[in-house]
Amino acid sequence: MAAIVADGDRRAMLKRVTAPTLVIHGEDDPLVPLAGGRDTAASIAGARLITIPGMGHDLPLALVDTLTDAIAAHAKGVAVSA
Repeated sequence: MAAIVADGDRRAMLKRVTAPTLVIHGEDDPLVPLAGGRDTAASIAGARLITIPGMGHDLPLALVDTLTDAIAAHAKGVAVSA
C-alpha cells in the first residue's frame, strides 16, 4: 500500500496505453477498492473490466480457470496486426 501511495496518480500515464487492455479486479479487495479498478479501466481507452465476486487482493487457486479463461478470451478477441 505504501508503494501505491508513494507513486501517486497514474491516470495520465494510463491514458497513453494503446494496447488492448483487460483489467481484472477483485470485488472484495481490501487494499485497492473496486472503484480503483473501475477508474483504471476508465483511464485506458477501450479497456474492458472484469470484476470477480469474492476475490480480494490475491490470485486464489480456485479462480485460476476463471482468470485464465477471461485472459484467453480477451487475447483471442484482439486483432493481430503485423
